[in-house]
Order: sequence, then structure tokens, then C-alpha cells
Amino acid sequence: MEVYNKNRDKNQSMHDEIREQNAKLKGAPFKEKLSYFKEYYFKTTMVVVIIAVLIGWMLYSVMTAPHDTAFAAFFYNCYSDFSNSELADSFAEQMGIDTSKEDVYIDSSMRIEEGINSGETYMSIEKTVAVIAANDLDVIVGDKTAIDYFTRAEYLGNLTDILPEDLLEKYKDKLYYAEYGESGELVPVGIYVDSSEKLKNYYQFKSEPILTFIVNSDKLDNALAFLEFLLPD
Repeated sequence: MEVYNKNRDKNQSMHDEIREQNAKLKGAPFKEKLSYFKEYYFKTTMVVVIIAVLIGWMLYSVMTAPHDTAFAAFFYNCYSDFSNSELADSFAEQMGIDTSKEDVYIDSSMRIEEGINSGETYMSIEKTVAVIAANDLDVIVGDKTAIDYFTRAEYLGNLTDILPEDLLEKYKDKLYYAEYGESGELVPVGIYVDSSEKLKNYYQFKSEPILTFIVNSDKLDNALAFLEFLLPD
């Protein structure tokens, strides 16, 4: 028994109409064919072209994007142009990092407010924790509010375990101590970098900025180099 398809007659009539239109256009002048194309096919063709361009752009971005991150820093409570990459570019150039292969970036859009209850604060902390979990963040620079929070959460390293003795001695007058974890023990976790002329040229902070190191950074050499880049002799 043949199963009746209620759409068959409709589809058949559409096919007949298309064949009839094509037959009419077979000998029609070019201008008439162009008008028919614009009326029936132009929008669909444009959608297809746009989708193809977008797919091509995404594939190109993936293929040409840096393969790894050589250095990444989050700046908290900084009030400057978020799109400014001059400091990161200058550091990459000094380090001889090929940014077509490895990324060097500073995200200065991070916010944290006293009490940690704003939507912007929540999103900043969530993003930071996710990037740290992905082992893709090396440095946080921020005011006391930001640094105290991440020290209590044990995301920042103790400088006595990170800095070599010569650098500890060099920056001993700039050390910042904060309560670490649940123990509340005061440990040196940061270095005041408010005297850095390079930092002042591009960024302004809510209060004195402190540079800290992420406890699980696997690019510590570059992180230490960034510190000395900001505070040269």
C-alpha cells in the first residue's frame, strides 16, 4: 500500500514551477535573468557567502593563533585603556619572544571590591580561578584588596620560595606581607611596583600596585623577568 504524503503534491507543484521558470529564462536576456536571481536567490546566496567567510575567518584565526602562552598577567583595580597592549608588546620585544608563536598578554579589566559581592568582582574572580586552573596565568598586579583575597585563597606564592636570594635582598624594602590561607600567617607575597615608570606610562591603579606570582606558574623565569622589566636597576 502506498503511504500518502500530504506534502508530495505541494512539493511536486513547486518543482513544476521551478522547471517552468527555468524554461522561460532559458532564452531570456541577461537583465531579466539577473532580476530573477535577485528576487529568488540573492538573499540565500548572501547568507551562504557570509557563513563561508565566517567559517574561513575562524579557521584562519585558529591556524595562525599563537600556539602557547609565554607570559600572562592580570591587573586588578586598574583604570586605564583595556585595549592597550604596549607594555606587553614592549616586554615581549625585550625578551625576544616571537608573538606569532607564543602569546604575551596583560588583562587589565579585572575588578575586585571590598566585600566581594558585585557582579564584576564575581566574574573577575571566576575568570582568574579558571585561568589559574588551566595553568595559564603567571602574575597578578593589584592593590591590597585584590592581593589579600588571592593570598587567603592560597593562589599566590611565598616570595621566599620564589625569589632567589639576590632578588629578595634587592627588593627587601618593597616587600608586601599578607595573611596566607587559613593559618593567617604573614608571608611576603608581593613587591610594590608603584615606582615603575614603565607601569605609570600605561596604567593607573586605585592604590599602590603590588606584583605577585601565581603559585603554580610554570613560566617563572618570564615572570621574574617581568618584575625586573618593571623595576630595572
